[in-house]
Parts: sequence; structure tokens; C-alpha cells
Amino acid sequence: MADLRDLALDLYTSPTLHRMVPAPLAVAVVGAVEPRLRRLRNPAEEADATRLMSDLLHYTPRADEVAAVTRRHLRERCVMRELFWRPELLRHSRIIDPEHWDDAHRDGAGCVMVLGHFGGSWAVPGILKAHGYDVHMVASAHLWDEQPSGLVGREHTFLREHYGEGRLGSARMVPNDAPPERVTELVESGATVGIAFDVPGSASTPFLGRSVALTSGPASVAFHTGAKLLPVITERDGTRLDVRMLAPIDPADHRDLRALRATIARTYEPFVIARPEMVENAWYPSPLVTEAPATTAPAAET
Repeated sequence: MADLRDLALDLYTSPTLHRMVPAPLAVAVVGAVEPRLRRLRNPAEEADATRLMSDLLHYTPRADEVAAVTRRHLRERCVMRELFWRPELLRHSRIIDPEHWDDAHRDGAGCVMVLGHFGGSWAVPGILKAHGYDVHMVASAHLWDEQPSGLVGREHTFLREHYGEGRLGSARMVPNDAPPERVTELVESGATVGIAFDVPGSASTPFLGRSVALTSGPASVAFHTGAKLLPVITERDGTRLDVRMLAPIDPADHRDLRALRATIARTYEPFVIARPEMVENAWYPSPLVTEAPATTAPAAET
């Protein structure tokens, strides 16, 4: 039985095998069939997704759309799993609004690139590298641990080898348990360092109509170095993953860290409300833990 399981994993995690089916066809079939099969095999997965979408949209104008959004979310997860095993597709990716990169790096200054767990955030380093952008990325330290057997361990190894170190080189990957001074020194030296804003932490931040406890990492580095923040977000167009760059955020325009954190979170709110199905599993159950209702979340980005 173990041998059969290992064989099945070998086949499923083989990029060569995935490439035998054209990506558009694979995405269409996976999106139509896999959610139904997974629902039959593990009904709890849909229940978890429903709770995530309900929590996510609770204080937004889309609170009554949970059922429909959950179905789209489950389909999107299946499609993204298929695309994950096809790193060769990154050569088709685009950078949208690249002028914001130049705005964030005036006079050769370093920059804090901020991202969230939306729509294939794992592809950001590879897409930027393919377009000649020099970046460092802060990533979860568990990717460097000895990985368990099974699918999860193979996913982590594949992520590191094909989207992290394998793209940027080990010197440009920074474990999130590294001393904070390392990131600060990189930014002060003129480097661009990517950090996720939406991982659990202890900093109370208004987001989607409630206050949640998030990391203060990106805001803290920018605030203490004076470097601008460059928000980016991934967007899927069929089988292509693009990186959209957003207008830079200047810490000098903010009175304190809390105000800067709020601006970062507010930057992403319209995108999340417009396409909540793109939210990745990393968000459940944290950081969407309501501390206290904040203001009503904005309308969707159009």
C-alpha cells in the first residue's frame, strides 16, 4: 500500500506528467471536476472553506454571497494547485504597472515590497526574476526544515526549489526567524525585500471591517529605514499568473506605525472584496480573528 501511495505521489508531483496535458485543457477539467470529487472524498473541506469565506466577508457588502463565493474559492484552489506544478508557465507572466517599481526606488533607494497571500503568492519571486527584477524574499523558516513524507512535504520542497531558492538563489531567501537586523540592513543597502503583511502577529490592524492581529514586519522596516513600501498582488488570467504593482506607500506620510499598517491593509481591501475566492488557505483560521469591529469595509475594486 505504501508503495502504491508513493507511486501516486510521484505521478501527481511530476511537472513532466502535468505538461503532457495542455495547461488550458487541464485547468478547465480540474476546475470542473476536482471540486466535486474532493467534496465527495472530504466534505469537511467545503465546510472549512465556507467558514473562511463567511469570516472574510462578514463585515463587507458581500456578506450575503458566501455560498457562491465558497464554490468559486474551492474551484480556484483546485486550479491553483494544478498551476503550482507547472513552473514553466511563469515565462508567460506579465508585470502590470511596472512604473511603480521606479517610483519606489528613486535615487537608488532600497524598498520594502509588501505582498499578501492572494492568488498564487508563491509565484511572485519567479515572476519578478523572469522579468529581471532583483529581490530578496522573506519566507517561512519551515521550508528549510526536514520535510515530512507525503504530499505536504513534497509541496514544500517543490516550492523552495522551483519558486524560491531555485529562482532567486539561497542568498536572496531570508527565513522569517532570521534576526530583524538582516532585513533592515538589506533595505538600507539599497536592496528590495519582499515581506507578507497578512501573517498572524500581535499588531492590531483594521482590515475588512474588523481589527485583526497581524505582523508589523513590513511597516516596521519601512518606518525605521524610511524606505517606501511597494505593494504587489498576483492575478490569474487563464493559465497565466501576473504580478500587479500598486502605488508606493511613503512612511513619511504617516504619523506612526499603526497608521502605516492600516494603509497597507487598506490598499488590499478592494482587491480582496472584488475577488475573495483568490484568498489562500494560509488565512484560515488566522489572522481573521475578530478583536473588535472597525469601520465598514470599502466596496470592491472595479
